[in-house]
Amino acid sequence: MRVRERGPVRNGRVRGRGVTAALAALAAFAALTGCGSGGDDRPGPEPSGAKRVLRLATASDVSQEPVRQNLIRAWDAARPDVEVEFVHLPTATDDARSQLVATLQGDKAAYDLVNMDVTWTAEFAAGELIRPLDGDPLEGMWEQVASTARYGEEVWAVPFNTDAALLYYRTDVWRDRDWIPPRTWRDLERAAAAATDGAQVTDVFEHGYATQLGEYEGLTVNTLESVWASGGELVEKKEGSATAYEVRAATPRTEAGLRNLADRYRRIMPPEVRRATELDTLRMFERGEVAFMRNWPYVYNVLDAKMAGKFGVVPLPGPKGRGASVLGGQNLAITAGSENAGPARELLDHLAAPEQQRCLLDGGFAPVLKASYEPEGPECSLTGSAAPGGGADGEGGETGGTGTAEAGKPGEPGEEAAEPGSGPGGLPPYTRALKEALGTARPRPVTPYYAAFTELVQTEVHPSLRQNPDEGTVASERLDKELRQVMEGG
Repeated sequence: MRVRERGPVRNGRVRGRGVTAALAALAAFAALTGCGSGGDDRPGPEPSGAKRVLRLATASDVSQEPVRQNLIRAWDAARPDVEVEFVHLPTATDDARSQLVATLQGDKAAYDLVNMDVTWTAEFAAGELIRPLDGDPLEGMWEQVASTARYGEEVWAVPFNTDAALLYYRTDVWRDRDWIPPRTWRDLERAAAAATDGAQVTDVFEHGYATQLGEYEGLTVNTLESVWASGGELVEKKEGSATAYEVRAATPRTEAGLRNLADRYRRIMPPEVRRATELDTLRMFERGEVAFMRNWPYVYNVLDAKMAGKFGVVPLPGPKGRGASVLGGQNLAITAGSENAGPARELLDHLAAPEQQRCLLDGGFAPVLKASYEPEGPECSLTGSAAPGGGADGEGGETGGTGTAEAGKPGEPGEEAAEPGSGPGGLPPYTRALKEALGTARPRPVTPYYAAFTELVQTEVHPSLRQNPDEGTVASERLDKELRQVMEGG
């Protein structure tokens, strides 16, 4: 069965607190009129010979290979009664979310399935734009991954892939053959400075480190990681509550995390990082402008196709050892108005199965199942041109296999450098680092007000990157005051 494709439909943008207010009104209206969709995702009566079209709304794939779409195509090809139609949303996270909200508010049945950023699940659940799921679709997942699919006492989505950031570093430039990749922020700061002085490296770098500090979700992610590395919190879930948060932005440790982020920007990062996205920092690393980069696992295969054997990956640094990455990823949910909930649920369960999850690992994504990271786990279900590295065409650009970058034991030089095409037990070379990073990764606040939360963080933190270091307290105090209103839906 041929999967149909549709490009982005540009609706008016709905931003920040206005969206959450609209969702609150929508939920209130649904409660008054009794139009909640409930959690029954079993298939209904089907006319003989009829074909169901599942409309799946998803952002464009930025990975090296369209492995997620290939998995859906393979399921569709085995189902003569179903046809999956992709509706491509804008690539930018804010734009994709705004379009989904605007469309589903107007027509809950506009799509059957939505592939959401993990931070949207609570908002869409509170607004009754998606329906709760029965059974236990989260079995075998990391608890922090499973938590992104829950809101209140119910499960609203099935995690498709998760994500944890990694530290990418050059392996081919260090004069000291026993050089060890950084484990702590102090290690990284010293190594970033050494990469620019010419004494310890064979290639001199203009700047040491690059990350994503543009005024978008990447800045929120880096802010949280810096605050956590300092032992602080912006918000913290209230004890005994599944949905409420307490604000902690004005504490000394949180202030230190905000100051550290701005200080590192000024000392070891290129000035243009203040406007940078994941793609921008990837290009900086490829061009040899920096020796270190924070980025997501999908970047590994992109780099390996161009500079195999010249880079390695380890988990992000922390204050005394490995740090905590923000948990990323996408969740799949069934819309509240879908008339095809039965086959939609079958597709969700299929994509969460071990064989499909292993394909994600091979294609540069982070599987949601712990078993997918073990050498004795199941092999990828895709074969031939549809398999990761098999030359499939589609959204996501060129194809490329895994390669020779080093991913040795944490804190040790890369003596376990992978042979071309595989790592230990046939797993991709970055598996060890990614599994360790996922073990300490943390989710962003699971709240229907996340859109307003991240917009406020970006608005307050971005100007502070260029301020005097002593002004970090001012941003912290403003954040604390305004977050109290935001986290209560104001």
